[in-house]
Amino acid sequence: MRRIEIDDEVYAELERNVKGFEQPNDVLRRLLLEKGQSTAEALGMPNAAAPSIPGALTALIEKGLVQAGDTLSHVQVRKGRRFAAIIEADGWIRTDLGRYKEPSPALGKLTGTSIDGWAYWVHDTTKQSLRQLRAKSGGSGRGGH
Repeated sequence: MRRIEIDDEVYAELERNVKGFEQPNDVLRRLLLEKGQSTAEALGMPNAAAPSIPGALTALIEKGLVQAGDTLSHVQVRKGRRFAAIIEADGWIRTDLGRYKEPSPALGKLTGTSIDGWAYWVHDTTKQSLRQLRAKSGGSGRGGH
């Protein structure tokens, strides 16, 4: 086993990405070695040189239910917090913290907790959840974290 030194900022990011009882090495392994994603994509970073993998909202764009540039929002009323995202042309979701292929990681990263992004992201134009829009597109009615 090799040892590396990381600064406090990188360690804090590792802690924000912990799922369950993962150790820092487990987080790095999941983020860097996840199948089907480049390292940059796994970390939620845009990578213009790599071919884009279609995001989860591609089907909604193709059906005309949402458009590139549309905004999503989630409001935590009791905490007085509001979160926003933008739908990109490749079906990915962009937030202040990065780009995400799926809605749940995008919202979870913002809220700091595991949350069903299909249920809780609201498409600002239609005022419907992504789950409601996905049901209209003929997609699966659940899952897709």
